[in-house]
Amino acid sequence: MTETLRRAVAQVEQLSPDQQDAIAELMLRELEEREWDALVISEASQEYLRRLVAEARAEDAAGEIQDSTDRW
Repeated sequence: MTETLRRAVAQVEQLSPDQQDAIAELMLRELEEREWDALVISEASQEYLRRLVAEARAEDAAGEIQDSTDRW
């Protein structure tokens, strides 16, 4: 653990349990966003997204796409 993180944890430990949980939730959300960002920018994800786009364009060109508002 870095010194900066140690200082932050020491300060958070002085807060009420509710405040500690709120900060913990913020930290967890940030970590999840970083994981998501890394996943989305991976070459495998980019290739998968390119395939999905190509499929959607082909379906649209073939007239197979239906506006979802048409169902209601």
